[in-house]
Amino acid sequence: MKAKFESPVDTLGMDILRELQMNARSGFSEIGRRVGLSSPAVAERVYKMEEAGIIRGYHADIHPGLLGRDITAFITLTTRPESYPKIYAFAEKQMEILECHHISGNESLIFKVASGSIPQLNTLVEKLGRFGETKTSIVFSSPVQKK
Repeated sequence: MKAKFESPVDTLGMDILRELQMNARSGFSEIGRRVGLSSPAVAERVYKMEEAGIIRGYHADIHPGLLGRDITAFITLTTRPESYPKIYAFAEKQMEILECHHISGNESLIFKVASGSIPQLNTLVEKLGRFGETKTSIVFSSPVQKK
């Protein structure tokens, strides 16, 4: 018998989460108007989701291109697990690295990066190459993006 996963968030909770993902700066009264709840009811649900760890934080969505980082790329790295702590520490310090994920398959890690130029991207790839074999894919467009 398979156990069924039940989300601690009901339909209204999912509606609130969707509203927060679209604009985390929306007030509780605005969200309430959109989902059909009072402002205090929205606030209570949001606080409960924060306490449960469902809502992990609120962030600014930065447009890298407007900061001169027009080139988005994905870099995979094949390396040994004992190198991970050093790589993670390195990645934390690099402004160009937006995300780092440990993945399955032939590669070990994948990085999402935003770079200002091909030479800057090349420098980053060379630095990551000190840890193992890299493969780089440059993004031409991103027709579907979900937050």
